[in-house]
Amino acid sequence: MSQHNKVVVLAGATGGLGSVIAHALLSKPGVRLRALVRPGSADKVTPLREQGAEIVEVDPNDAGQREKLVEAMDGAFAVVSALNGGPDVIVGTQTRLLEAARKAKVRRFIPSTFSYNIFGLADGDNINTDDRREFARVAAAAQGEVEVVHLLIGAFLDRRTLFGFLGAFDLETGQAFVWGDGQTPMDFTTYEDTARFTAEVATDEDPLPGVFEVAGDTLTFYELVKAYEEASGKAIEVVVKGSLSDLDREIEQRRQAEPENRYAWLPLMYWRGMLSGKGKLNAIANSRYPHISPQTVHDYVRSEGL
Repeated sequence: MSQHNKVVVLAGATGGLGSVIAHALLSKPGVRLRALVRPGSADKVTPLREQGAEIVEVDPNDAGQREKLVEAMDGAFAVVSALNGGPDVIVGTQTRLLEAARKAKVRRFIPSTFSYNIFGLADGDNINTDDRREFARVAAAAQGEVEVVHLLIGAFLDRRTLFGFLGAFDLETGQAFVWGDGQTPMDFTTYEDTARFTAEVATDEDPLPGVFEVAGDTLTFYELVKAYEEASGKAIEVVVKGSLSDLDREIEQRRQAEPENRYAWLPLMYWRGMLSGKGKLNAIANSRYPHISPQTVHDYVRSEGL
């Protein structure tokens, strides 16, 4: 199949990352984007249709629409999932997408992993990565010829994630928070670069490994702070919160106090995976797509005026 008639099916185009991936695919010459949206949601992707995307309304979880789901993938080279949610989505819905992809004889399936090294964590370290590893196990156990490629990117280099959700920085007070020695390398990639790499992986003619790693930057905690300070011109006070064992206890205390409030403790699970080194990428392969020059932390902070 040539680059000039590749169809890529995208689930999750209405989401934050999914919309960026959609635009990255639309920008590749000769690639046709087919976006799957839930029935009644087509209006949310009107701009994509206006740019040439084909929109298919289908519910992967509706048993009565399974045949329609397979038909929606007919002739596709790859299926990309940018879905987000709990195990019902990451395991359940994605498994149904993968089953349909296999029936449609799709070459490649890229699940909604887009994270640090989920395979370096143990069950219970992070409930979100638990779901993604469970999908990986389900996908590996199933029969079929579809290549399942987990794209790992580190943490999102974004004001809403690295400088927001994680709780690693409080830019209003000018503080950054660390447990442990802060000397473990960590990986960071912007949404835009993640989308560009995804578009390449989704259309690459050559075989790819089951885990494919890319990153925009790799820094220790203290290098991260220095990069922010140099790019922003603002000083950051480092607050040492204790050891990694202290972080474990902090997470457990927060979970016991507010078990239903995931945002009280889930960000710290991600931060622990980074500070501990468990989430470190092992084989960053940016060189496979040398035309992509991903943003560094320094460049991102400067461009965003953080």
